[in-house]
Formats: sequence, C-alpha cells, structure tokens
Amino acid sequence: MEVCMKKILALLAFSFIAVSVCFGFGGQEKKVYTFGGSTTVSPIMYKLIEVVQKEQPNITVSYEAIGSSAGLKSLISGEISLAGSSSEFSAEKLKGMISVPIAIDGLSVVVNAKGSGVTNISLENLAKIYHGDIKNWKEVGGEDLPILVVNRDESSGTYAAFWELVCQPFFGKAPAYLKEAIVAKENGEVVAKVLATPGAIGYAGMSYAEELQKAGGKELSIDGVEPTVKNVIAKKYPLSRYLYLIKKPDTKADSFEQKFIDYVLSPKGQAVVKSTGYIPLAK
Repeated sequence: MEVCMKKILALLAFSFIAVSVCFGFGGQEKKVYTFGGSTTVSPIMYKLIEVVQKEQPNITVSYEAIGSSAGLKSLISGEISLAGSSSEFSAEKLKGMISVPIAIDGLSVVVNAKGSGVTNISLENLAKIYHGDIKNWKEVGGEDLPILVVNRDESSGTYAAFWELVCQPFFGKAPAYLKEAIVAKENGEVVAKVLATPGAIGYAGMSYAEELQKAGGKELSIDGVEPTVKNVIAKKYPLSRYLYLIKKPDTKADSFEQKFIDYVLSPKGQAVVKSTGYIPLAK
C-alpha cells in the first residue's frame, strides 16, 4: 500500500511539473498582471489568459481592449506591462518598445445585405469610398442607394492598417478618411452598425466578419479574391496584417510577460491562435 501511494504521489508530482513546463509559468508568485491594447488581439488574449489561469490559479491576468495606440501609450507610461497591437508602429512611436508578431489577421470588407447590390469591389474603388469620392452604390455597379461609411476611431490599429493597405497607394501616407463616416470603437461595433444600416459598408477582422455573415450581412471580395484564410496564407488576398504583442525593452527572460509571449509562440499557443479564428504564424 505504501509503495502504491508513493507511485501515485510521484505521478502527481510529475503531472504538476509537466504543466509548469508546458506553460512555462511554474514557480510564479501570486501576482496580478495588467495587459491591454488592440480589440482585434483581444479574443486571442482572453483565450490565452483563460488557459494560463486555469493551470496557474495563483496568477491573475487582465486585458483591457482600449485600442492599439492607447495600449502602446499605457505600456510606455507603465500602466500595463504588455500591449496588444494590430498596427505595425514605427520606431519613433515605439520609443524603444519591442514588437513581437504573434498571429496573422485578414481584414474583411463587410456590407449590409440590403441595398449594396455588389459582391466584389476593386481596391481602388474601396479607397475612393473611404476617401469620400464615391458616395452611391450605383457608381460601383450596385443599387441606387447612398453609401454609409463605417470607420474605426483614430486610436485603432485597424484604422491605420486599413488606410495603409487600401487608401495609401491612391491618396498618400497621411490618413484622410471621409469626415462624415460613422465611427465605431471596436470590431464588434462595426459589425453591429453595418447590420443595422442599409447601404452601410465597414471593415473588421475576418474572425468578426463571421458574426455578420451569420446575421445576414455580406463580405465583399477584393478584385475578385475572396477573404478566406487560404487566400491570406497564399498572399492572394490584399488585406492582411500581422498582430503583435509589445513588450518593454528591459523585459527579463524569466519574467511572466516574456514567458507569456514564449507560450503564444509555442505550438500550443499557436493552436490557441487558430482556435480563435486567426491565422497562426507560418513555420
């Protein structure tokens, strides 16, 4: 009986070690960590935090979806210790902070099912819509209905990424969006506003666009290329970008923040990325 009990205890001890090695968080003191940033990155972060806290209940982690720019500012000021971003910030804006790619995301162009009358749009015409040069769906082969543009707010990394990917080739580097656009603070709000507004057009991460399709909205092809994971991976679909975690330059190798990043980049972490509807980094 004693020998059997020793074997059981040994097995339990091995299991605990295996979990600690798996996540890399073994031996962490009871502590609270505050992360924040991009709303696009938030589904990945929420799922990762859930996994970590399930195995390490002594650790409490929060992630506040405040936007990429606000997240970077909070990291620089010391309010948070890790920031999520859907924007590739310049070295000037990073101010010494370090961006680490963790996933790939495609941007879907979404429309209300009532009124647009189109299933495909050219990149140039899409840019003209968001610049304010095209104002009616009939100008791009659709119905005679005003186009109601839904845009993200300026603090959003998606706002900057969309301008860079869509509008910059035609209208220059500095964002000059249509001023009359309806502003949404996060991806879910874009989807909700497009669904509620006949003739509306918006853009959101591909994982969010699935919600719109289920509710009767539509995703548009760009220059004949559908917004699918397969097309993003094959680099056929033009609207895709990396997602990042941003850390401080003095982040230590044995810190919780670095171990969190290491886990995201591990095969198990990339499986979590895939499970949330995003595209894992290519190996």
